[in-house]
Amino acid sequence: MANGGLSREFPTPGIVYSERSALDHAATRATPIDEAGKMYQLNLKLQAETNLICDLSTHVEAFRAKRNSLKNKAQELMRDYCEEAVKYGEQPLPLGSKPRQITVVLNPAANKRKAKAEFEKFCAPLLYLAGISVTIIQTEHEGQARSLVEELDQAVVTGLLRRPDGEIATSRKFPIGILPLGRTNTVGNALFARDTNTVRTMADSAMAIIREFAKPIDVVKIEALETETDLPGKPIYCLAGIEWGAYRDTNARKDKYWYFDGLRWYAAYLFNGLKSDISWRCEADLDFSLPCAGCSSCHTAVEQDVLSDKQKVGARWWQSYLPRLGQSPATNKYHVEQIDYSQIHNKACGIRHRKEVSTIEFSLTTANVDKNCVREGDSHLQLNLGPKEISYMDFVAEGWKRIRGQEPFVEEKLKTREFELWPALPNNSKEQEKWISIDNEDYELKPIHVTLLPKKIHVFYKPENVI
Repeated sequence: MANGGLSREFPTPGIVYSERSALDHAATRATPIDEAGKMYQLNLKLQAETNLICDLSTHVEAFRAKRNSLKNKAQELMRDYCEEAVKYGEQPLPLGSKPRQITVVLNPAANKRKAKAEFEKFCAPLLYLAGISVTIIQTEHEGQARSLVEELDQAVVTGLLRRPDGEIATSRKFPIGILPLGRTNTVGNALFARDTNTVRTMADSAMAIIREFAKPIDVVKIEALETETDLPGKPIYCLAGIEWGAYRDTNARKDKYWYFDGLRWYAAYLFNGLKSDISWRCEADLDFSLPCAGCSSCHTAVEQDVLSDKQKVGARWWQSYLPRLGQSPATNKYHVEQIDYSQIHNKACGIRHRKEVSTIEFSLTTANVDKNCVREGDSHLQLNLGPKEISYMDFVAEGWKRIRGQEPFVEEKLKTREFELWPALPNNSKEQEKWISIDNEDYELKPIHVTLLPKKIHVFYKPENVI
């Protein structure tokens, strides 16, 4: 119906209109401005994702370039070492002499089972090029290396010194080559200053054998003392030292936190700092003597450089008429001049000192890995005693400091050449067994007698790295 030229629409019957529904309907209607805003936001998100993908691609390419560069440098480095090794292999042998022979006792499980691959890649080629005959024996279980060496003409310290002719073997027959293939080869790392360049470290250790640069180093003899329940067994020999206490126990558990990868060392201290089964109280009676450079009281006469009749197993009568090779300093490149200690007297030698030990850590280090273990040119053992107690935060901080290669905190240091350690052992079977580490190998804690054998064996080394 027309009314002044205006028309009016009426609601459709049956439909209820409200002010609220009208507003909601207006709000849901998209305007061109809203659509443009959404498109703009979507474009920004796509651009950010594209930039992220480009950044990742750049990092991947940089990583590949760095890896290829390191690979090329490793190949160039090995080429230089191979060229030097070939020169040794091309040298003519004297008439009647045989090529050098070495026996390698290899633990394939060392360094996360990378030891065999690293040996075959960086060490073995150099030895072969130098004309050395190499026999490789792979160990299959713990302790096999020691038992093998007791029967073979090869040099691993404990097995070598347990041989019937161990004194002579160490003094003139068998210099030892240490290949730092394991992660915890402390002495090997000291001889060749291991760094991030694995190629250089491995090649240097092999070239030390080829060049025949050898030096005498100390050996520590460890004997279990007889108790009411245990009889003494065969002695153990080590080069680096002994560890007992909270830090040793924590380090032994680091592989339990493998899922932290490179942070598992740090995680071990975080999660074990409050556990009761850690050796927080290392209690023992210590009986020790002060260092002595050697005198008529303490020095055992060096065994003659001739095997006794009992040791000459399989010898023939006619061999006694042949000249004995390697018995004179002129023919023995590893000969060490012997000193007559019968005329040297030291009143302080042999005087026993006693001390009650109560600490969270007891450790022993030698001059092979610590220059501080040399006093006026004479080697000695250094006993390091930690604090009696320590808080959780201090324990974690000290552990992390050691991981970074910093010097450990030591509350007291004792210098000695020989000592007996009588630890407080569990009184019953319910108490947890205690363990110590000898050159990073685990042994059950027992009363022990420890003796320093100065300059006992010869090892190949890199002259630039002086222990």
